Amino acid sequence: MAPQNLTHRERIETCLSGNILDRPPVALWRHHPVDDQTPDGLATATIEFQRTYDFDFVKVTPASSYAVKDWGALDEWRGSTEARANTPIA
Repeated sequence: MAPQNLTHRERIETCLSGNILDRPPVALWRHHPVDDQTPDGLATATIEFQRTYDFDFVKVTPASSYAVKDWGALDEWRGSTEARANTPIA
């Protein structure tokens, strides 16, 4: 019989060990345009998303340009705050 009322951590550990679960672990993630332009904004948006939906694990999803900013690249978000860009940035 599957264990009942597992914590998020217990559910992930049980899944990884191959044992029977109460249900499969669940997570969704999304980008947070505008909020993801600063570390504090991204952290706040990610925490609020987790508090709202209470998934089994959290995936941090930074802006796609985070890896090139240290090289001096500049970017500006010009789109919907729901990640649907209206105009591509050249």
